[in-house]
This record gives sequence, structure tokens and C-alpha cells, in this order.
Amino acid sequence: MLVGVVQPVASCCMQLSLLLPLLLLLAAGGGGGWVKGVGAWVQTVAPKLTFPYRDSAAEPTHRFLGNDSAVDLFRLLQLEATTATIGARNVVYNISLSNLTEFRSRRIVWHPTGAHKELCFLKGKSEHHCHNYIRVGARVDDSQLLLCGTNAYKPLCRTYSIKENGEAEMTKETEGLGKSPYDPEHNSTAIYADGQLYAATVADFSGVDPLIFREPLRTERSDLKQLNEPSFVSSIAYKDYVLFFFREAAVEYMNCGKVVYSRVARVCKNDKGGPHQFYDRWTSFLKSRLNCSVPGDYPFYFDEIQSTSDIIETKGGQKMIYAVFTTPGNSIGGSAVCAFTMDDIMQTFDGYFKEQPSMNSNWMRVSPSKVPEPRPGDCVSDSRTLPDVSVNFVKSHSLMDSAVPSSFSLPFLVRISFQYRFTAVAVDPQVKAINGNTYDVVFIGTDDGRIISGVNVENEPDVKPVVIEEIQVLKPGTPVRNLKIIRVEGLPDKLMIIADELVQTILLHRCTAAKMNNCGMCIGIQDPYCAWDSSEDRCVAVNDFVGSHKLLFQNIPRGQHKMCKPPHVVSAVAVKPLERGIAGDEAGKDEVICPKCSICNPLPCTSDGQAQEKIVIYTADTLGMAVATSVLATLVVGFVAGYLFSRHYSHLPMHTHHQLNRLTGDNLNAEGPSYIPPCANNKPAINLVLNVPPKNANGKNANSSTDNKPIQKVKKTYI
Repeated sequence: MLVGVVQPVASCCMQLSLLLPLLLLLAAGGGGGWVKGVGAWVQTVAPKLTFPYRDSAAEPTHRFLGNDSAVDLFRLLQLEATTATIGARNVVYNISLSNLTEFRSRRIVWHPTGAHKELCFLKGKSEHHCHNYIRVGARVDDSQLLLCGTNAYKPLCRTYSIKENGEAEMTKETEGLGKSPYDPEHNSTAIYADGQLYAATVADFSGVDPLIFREPLRTERSDLKQLNEPSFVSSIAYKDYVLFFFREAAVEYMNCGKVVYSRVARVCKNDKGGPHQFYDRWTSFLKSRLNCSVPGDYPFYFDEIQSTSDIIETKGGQKMIYAVFTTPGNSIGGSAVCAFTMDDIMQTFDGYFKEQPSMNSNWMRVSPSKVPEPRPGDCVSDSRTLPDVSVNFVKSHSLMDSAVPSSFSLPFLVRISFQYRFTAVAVDPQVKAINGNTYDVVFIGTDDGRIISGVNVENEPDVKPVVIEEIQVLKPGTPVRNLKIIRVEGLPDKLMIIADELVQTILLHRCTAAKMNNCGMCIGIQDPYCAWDSSEDRCVAVNDFVGSHKLLFQNIPRGQHKMCKPPHVVSAVAVKPLERGIAGDEAGKDEVICPKCSICNPLPCTSDGQAQEKIVIYTADTLGMAVATSVLATLVVGFVAGYLFSRHYSHLPMHTHHQLNRLTGDNLNAEGPSYIPPCANNKPAINLVLNVPPKNANGKNANSSTDNKPIQKVKKTYI
């Protein structure tokens, strides 16, 4: 029986000895491999600086609130050198970019008529929707302004003449069908280019007829191959084209289910429509998928585009555009920023077409031999002279086979969070560092009021993002709708933040914040706007510095500088002063050993060697090691305790193992080995030979009922 007790312990020991190398491997390499795998998929880039809501260092420089009694649903219509035109509820504001004050004389008030409001109510819309929200605005010329609004679900457009004093006078009113949305919160976009208004919106009250419109041309009605439940994001003019960015239900995936893809569509500025019945249809409309994904054997896609930046010019003169993407609303909370070169976008439209030969077949690449001449979708001098075969082909083959690849071959920045998603993006291109290198600083807005700024510290085409700061600019829960970089001569550059109920500006940097109080922190955030002034021992903005740049320290790629004096810092626990084995006066002196990382340990050591309090940041590697070590320690302690317990009681005889009272009584205090007699058997003894119980002193069986029970009087009944 002793073997039976020891054998499981030995088996457990053997199993543990086999598991130990695996556990140690997990602790030493498995955790790191897991973190590395995550890092290869999504690099967790923590911000260098964080500022909570209403922090003094992140306070807006200026703020514009508009109508305090209702939600304005602000929309930026026009951005000029010194002013911005903001569309709102029944009002168009003209505000100064220097301090966001309104020019009251330039305010345009446009209410819907009583009949239009009453009809809106009859259609079942709420009081909030039955107003005129100005959604489209453009400068026709120096003296004319074009505006379009929802007008209580009856879109209208007006042209205003701007007087010399800035006041506006209406000169013309036209239908806004196809130019302005019906719903003020509908995702639509518009751009005025080469004297024409291009709009992407819906053309009916219920919102089921989406279109891309330039009078009189439009996309096909009820054709899912061209537009399938789109949500338009932005529009830009580029060379001879106008580009539209949107997300829609993917028609090429329809046979397998429903999924949303991000798109970029292109039309020619000189498109005049097709011949005959195609006189009011685009002959150059093409679209392609935007690929923003984490690469791998099975890429992870961010399929829903939310916003785009303006076109910027990179170091080599290449044109590029940044965009923010998210996962679906019912998926994990993932957001990403991807960049696309304009050359890649244009090259995609010159590639293969995609088609579905029959209703139940898969979408396939079109053979070049089936493409007619001239190539469908190309810009021609007069599209009305195109052959019918080319017009019919582009009508049924508007989707390109290849997707537009993202620059760097992966997202610039990825963030997985259940708290927020990316909603807007703006880029300050080619910010020059002290050494002459230039960097694109990316500003990202979220749906809970945060602004995140980051920079790629690697040279293209490599990418190594650094998140400089994360600021809670708006009240938590307030989404950022739009971001713009604004520059006014004689004033610091600012970031304009547009939300539904307010417009505000903040500086592009926090170089003079209280947190930037030492050289290591100033350089360590790797912000191209900031540098350490060695003459004044303070962090300054490079553009505001007056003097020789030789006095400034900055290192964007590494975040460290050899001329920067490292502050003395100790760990969070008290460190016992060490003695150097040096002869003379140096022997026996206390010296505090301080870490070299001045960014992680911004607190200086005291002169007397006492420990200072500091913030300890635990990384994913540390957490993984801690968990693995805890599991290993728990297994070892459990094994040792069980082994000692079994050894302590393994000397007892076999028949005592089942006695529950073997540890009671005086046996616990006995000096030598003692044994407790077996428990008394409560059952009567049985003669095994005769198989009868023995008789007692009265000559009766021991289990006789007369011996064990009292004699009772028997009642008899005679019948």
C-alpha cells in the first residue's frame, strides 16, 4: 500500500519534470514569442505624453460654440487664407482663423419655409430634422458663394453675391436634388472643381438612390454594380479627375454573404456623357477597392474607411493621401491609418477589369482581349462620340480587379481599443527637423474626443511609428468629425477640431508643457516640433526659437542625444548604497546606481543617495514573464507540499490507512511507534462452521427477537 501511496507522487514528479522544460520555454521564450507575434500583427505603440480632459497644457487656444440652444451639426464648407465658412443649422458662420471669432456682418441666415417644415412633419420626421442644415458650400468666384442645404427634407441651393463689406445677398435659388442630402446626418460629400459642383449623396427621401452627380451626369439608377449602399467620406480633385472615397456593400462578395469594402471611384472632369440614351450617364466612372490590412498568410483587413486627409507631397515629390479605417461595428474595436500614393491609385485604374459572367458565378478578371477600344473609363476629348460598345462595357464593368495597395505595405498605425475608434485624420507634411530631415506628422481624431499625434521615424519605405501624444481635447464621448491644419501668417500653426457642437483649435505641439522639464523628456518624445535649448535648459518649439540651431538638441529617430545630461533616477524601491572598491577618499562613499534610461525614469536622484518615487511601467513582456513564473512557482510549491505530506505518513501499517481516528488520542504524543487497535466490530460474531450465530447465557440466539424485544400481550379475535 505504501507503493500505492508513493506511486502517484512519483508519477506527478515525473510529469512535472517533463513539463518543466516546456514551462521554462514558455516563460523564457513563449511569452516573448506571443508578444512578438502580436507585435508583428499590431505593434502596441504607447503615447509618449498623455493629457486628460481640461489639462492646462492641452487647453484649446480658441473655441467657437455657435448656437447654444440646439445642436448645430457643424460642417466645414470652405477654408480660406484667414477665414473658415462653417455650415450649421439654419445659419452659415464666417469665422476668423486667428481667434475663431465670428464676423457677424457676414453671417447668412437661411430658414426653411413654413410649408416645407409642415410637410417635413407630415413625413414623420422629428423637429430636430425639420430645419435647414447647410451641407454644401463653395466659392464660385471672388464675389459669389454657392450654398446647398437639407431645407427640412426638401434640398435647395442658393447663390449669394458677396458685397464689398462682406455682406451676402441671395441672387438665385435652385433645386438641390443630387447636390445636398435629405438627412443632415447622412454621409455625403461635395467638391467644387473647374467651375462645376461634384456631389456624392442620395437623390430620394428614403435614401435608397445613391448617386455621384455633376449636372446633368449621374451614376446608374438601381445598379448595385456601381453603387451598393454607399457611405461617402470625401472627395478630392487630382489632375484631370475627381476622386470619391466611400465604403459600400461589396457586390463581388454577395454570393458568399454581406461584407463592406472601402472604395475609391474616379470620374473625368471633361466627361460630357455618352451617346444617345447615355447622355446623362458617366462614361468614365470606375472604382477600386482600398486595401488597408495587416499582411500575412491570411491578412487582417480594416474594411471601413472613415476619413481622408488632403493630398500631401512627400520628400521625393510623390503625392500621397492618408486615410483612417476601422473594423465593422460588431467586430473588435480596431482602427488603422493607411497611406496611399496617387500613382498607385491611378495605376489601379489602368489595370484589369473584374466581371461576373453569370448571376451565380464568381467574379473573374476580364481578359484584355475582351476590352474594347478606346479603353473604357479613359478621358477623351468628347465622350459623346464614344462607340456604344465602350459605353456599355464601362456600365457593366466599373469595378477594377486589383485593389489599391497601401504604402509601406502595412498600416502606419494600428490601435485596438474598446474605448474609441478613429474618425478623422490630418497631416502636417514635411516638418523639418534640426538636421534637415523631414517628417510627416499625423493627427488622428477619435469618436470619444481624443487627438492622437504620431510620426514615422524611419525612412521610407520602412515604417516605425512613434505616438507622440494622446490628448483628451473634447468632453469624453464627443466624436471628432473633421481635422484641419491651419496656418495664419504671424501666428503659431494650429490644429482645427470640428465636432457637432463646437469648433476649436489647439497648438500642434506641447513643447512648453510642464512635463517637458528635462532634456531627456524633451528629446525622448521624438517630436519634430520640439527641441532642447541647451543655453536656457528648457524645451522650446523649433519654429519659435530665435538663435543658432547649434544650441538645440534633437534626435527624432532614436529619442536620445549624447549631449543631453541624463537625470539621475533610482528605481521605485529603496536602493541600498553600494561601495566602490576604490582606495583613498572614494572608498566607503555611498553612490546610488541610477538607470540610464532617462525617459522611463524622469525623476532625479537625490544628492544623499535616498530613493525617489517613480512610476513603473510594466510592458507585455513583463506581464507574460510574471504570469508564467507564477504558474511555475505554484506547481513547484504544490508538488513539494504533496511530496512532504506523503513521506511524513508513509510509515504507517497498511491496515491503519483506512482508520480515520489513527491520529487522535495519545498517539500523537507517544515517544515511540504505537498503534491504535482496530475499531470494535458492532456486528455479532458468526460461527463460520455452522453458519449460525452463537447462543447467549439464556440459551437463545444472540439475535433472537425474544431476547432483544420486550414481550407483548397477543390480542386474539374469534369469529
